[in-house]
Amino acid sequence: MTEQEIHVLLEVQYLKGRLDELEYKAKPNIYSLHKSRMLDVRIDKYYNKLKNTSELAYHLHAVERSNIKQAKHKSQKNIKEILIMARELLQDDYPDSETLSIINKQIEKYE
Repeated sequence: MTEQEIHVLLEVQYLKGRLDELEYKAKPNIYSLHKSRMLDVRIDKYYNKLKNTSELAYHLHAVERSNIKQAKHKSQKNIKEILIMARELLQDDYPDSETLSIINKQIEKYE
């Protein structure tokens, strides 16, 4: 492996790390529209740099993000089904339970 190939791999690793950090750690904690737009510009800059560095890594990152979204959606669907079953079981025994209201709030969260 040449020094240039190593440099490209390290650059790709750095860019993917920055993108993950910005998208999964920083973005959910920003509530200001102005700051959100500034963050989107930074994320776009890193995507463009990743695409210019290695187009293959750019496409693989897009596939990875798509797979993560699908897995998250699938697990949320499973959690919602489990909560609905728990609610049905609890409604018969404890119709005014506080736990039942918590379960209902969680079900609404996944809708």
